[in-house]
Amino acid sequence: METWILLALHAHAGPLLDVLFRVSHVLGGQDFCSVLVLSAAAFHLLRGERREAVAWLSVGILTAVVIVALKTLAVRPRPELWPRIVSQGGSSFPSGHAVVSAALYPLLGWMLTRARPRLRPLALLLGLTTALLVGLGRLYLGLHWPTDVVAGWTLGALESVAAIAWLRRSESGPGRSV
Repeated sequence: METWILLALHAHAGPLLDVLFRVSHVLGGQDFCSVLVLSAAAFHLLRGERREAVAWLSVGILTAVVIVALKTLAVRPRPELWPRIVSQGGSSFPSGHAVVSAALYPLLGWMLTRARPRLRPLALLLGLTTALLVGLGRLYLGLHWPTDVVAGWTLGALESVAAIAWLRRSESGPGRSV
């Protein structure tokens, strides 16, 4: 079934989708996401928002640890169904790009809604759409099996939801110290 899904996606391959999913590859990559986490943490620290900075750093570190641990344990080979336009080493399970995108982009969307509440639907949609795009890109590019991506989305979403719940609890609780 997983092979069929990948081949069905690949049947729609073309120059426009190649570009779109190469961009998604960068958006879910370690370099880009490390800069996002460190920039967001620095931004919040400069504003005196220690809890938000801690949330970003915690999600970033936890994401990296979870990905390395699970890839080391699973050692699942990547699909080899067609020549790839993007190369990727390492194990297939879970999709690190899917974990990172589902952890960081919904969190970013939620953080933006706090600063600009009227942008809430757009910011949340953008965060979720980016996570979806990155995960689908892993399939389109032939770098992961569908279960790798679903597992990644699940793990990342749990991290994002936990960070948001922790921050929301601190907003309604007494004081905002760490």
